[in-house]
Amino acid sequence: MQRDFLQQARSGEQFSKWIRDRVQVSDGEVLPLLEERMSENQFKDPPKDTEEQISNFWKHLSPADASRVAFWGFVTLRHIEEGRIEPYFLAANGGNLPGGLERIDVALSNGGDEKRIDDSVRTILRRMGGLPEARGNRSVYVNCPFARAWWRGNMAEEVCENTKISKEKIVKVLRVSQEYWEELITLVVSQNSILGDMKIRTALIAVLSEVVDGGSGDNKKVLQAKTLKKIRYLIGVRSAWQELGVFTVEEIQRIIREEIIPNVLTGMPINENSSPIQN
Repeated sequence: MQRDFLQQARSGEQFSKWIRDRVQVSDGEVLPLLEERMSENQFKDPPKDTEEQISNFWKHLSPADASRVAFWGFVTLRHIEEGRIEPYFLAANGGNLPGGLERIDVALSNGGDEKRIDDSVRTILRRMGGLPEARGNRSVYVNCPFARAWWRGNMAEEVCENTKISKEKIVKVLRVSQEYWEELITLVVSQNSILGDMKIRTALIAVLSEVVDGGSGDNKKVLQAKTLKKIRYLIGVRSAWQELGVFTVEEIQRIIREEIIPNVLTGMPINENSSPIQN
């Protein structure tokens, strides 16, 4: 079945038929589609202006819909059916690595290499709408280009509405790297109610935006995924003895900027007896 799946992914018409013959697809309401055809690079790693166009185009979506693998799978399928993208775009590796069609052909050549075939199939499914069974519940937000663009736009709007920071600076934080975005999206999907709190999420991204343009030295380390992971951890530790959700976004920013981030950068433990808010 995997070999057959990859063979069909070489053609939009064949791929669509293969999917619709095996998956019950309910078109429901008419889905608006992007008007212009995308290149492979535009699809797999949309530039900032393309991502903004995508997020604005489906701005009316609810977060509940935008969290569903099936929804984005349908969005991607409809764009294939209308010729906006080719199905083999979904198989492409990142960066300057071989394109999707070449990757499929290499995987299927000489009878097919099972690992290469499996890897290619998984890449297609991740890009189509996410693959939570193998990649966890972050997959839809991280791996599907359409969904990723929507969530970045949604998060940027959320931060802008609750701070005075420009959207341009916020977007720079959200686009530092794919690995960094994976750590940031944990603030949305985390089952930890503290990390998932809108005010804490907004405050953290706002503080990170202060560094994205003018930071230097150790401060630049906060734009590394491993440092962000430590920051998230210390926010959770701090929340164990102090309810951060009762503070304003500005007050939480101050805690993160003046206490949590310095402790991450110096490796020093948080002083649990210190007063986090100066009146």
